[in-house]
Amino acid sequence: MEITSERTGQRLTLTLAGRLDVASAPALEAALQLEGIRDLVMDLEACVYISSVGLRGILRGLKDTAKVNGTMVLVGVQPSVMSILELTGLTKLLTVKPKAREVSIDGLEFISAGMCGQCFRLDRETILKLYNEGVEPRIAEQEKEFAKAAFVMGIPTAISYDVVACGNRTGVVYEMLDAEPFSKVIRNDPQGVDAHARTLADVARMIHSTTGDPALFPDIKQTLRGSIRQMDFFLSAQEIDVLLGKLESIPDANNCVHFDLHTSNIMMREGEPVLIDMGDMSIGSYLFDVGLLCCIYGLPELGSSELVTKIPTETGFALWQGFVKHYFADKPPEEFEFFQRNMHFLASLRLIQTITSMPTVRDLLATLIKDKLLAKMLA
Repeated sequence: MEITSERTGQRLTLTLAGRLDVASAPALEAALQLEGIRDLVMDLEACVYISSVGLRGILRGLKDTAKVNGTMVLVGVQPSVMSILELTGLTKLLTVKPKAREVSIDGLEFISAGMCGQCFRLDRETILKLYNEGVEPRIAEQEKEFAKAAFVMGIPTAISYDVVACGNRTGVVYEMLDAEPFSKVIRNDPQGVDAHARTLADVARMIHSTTGDPALFPDIKQTLRGSIRQMDFFLSAQEIDVLLGKLESIPDANNCVHFDLHTSNIMMREGEPVLIDMGDMSIGSYLFDVGLLCCIYGLPELGSSELVTKIPTETGFALWQGFVKHYFADKPPEEFEFFQRNMHFLASLRLIQTITSMPTVRDLLATLIKDKLLAKMLA
């Protein structure tokens, strides 16, 4: 067996290749030098077998990290090794992440594309949400877990099956029987845009009326504080302070926020909407989702409707107008007035967050914010 180690701060990653048995167990023992280590990762993607002696070495790592209230996780676990862990009951003690199943998109039906990834139909019953290269694999794992939690809470999201790999990209497989993207429905029926806007408003209200679990979903304001502070490569310190002040003016809330809520992330199945792309689920004010919809449909100068959903800009703007009419119909007028005053700032937040999660589009989105939104954001 070959064991390589990489230490970053209080995190140690051990990569094991070969068979972890009686002969190689001493090498693992020597590698488990955990002084000053809080978090231990064992990458088992190239490990094909673990004996009982090897399992004792793994348990030692678990015991030592537990002493300092740290964490230990096994990643990239092959099916042969997973069966051993399950047989011995260690999957109940250890955090185990199996090796992602490999899939190919060759010949698959393309469904839609967004800034972060693409959707393909695997077969009649399942679809694949595949992230672009550069998006960390943990995002797919997070999306799967968030989708499961949302489903249990009653939010109509598709059942998430497993995380898969396609070359250097990762994705999530969803159950989606005979469904089609809401964007396609709208493109095929632009005359019914007001009815589609009502459906979109109903979906948004349903999400925002659901209380989120703060132990699972992140606080969106906390996430965005960090994102705004990273905009110093094109914003001045004073501009950043103004944006942080605007962020703090948004009311706190514990409602669910999708934060990628647009018509290409809604599938229609037998006339009923089903959500996908749950990786940005958070808790906070509904205004963050409304701001995102404004960014895509409500500001034609950005060109986002055509880019993200393939819905023509004019139809997208009509969809936005209908959404606002239906969504704010039962809210106090001052809430809509507050949104209007902060509209351009709220519309910028998804772009800002995307800059931090997808460095490949950093300069493009920074230019868009600076040229199209910044003056109105700061007003």
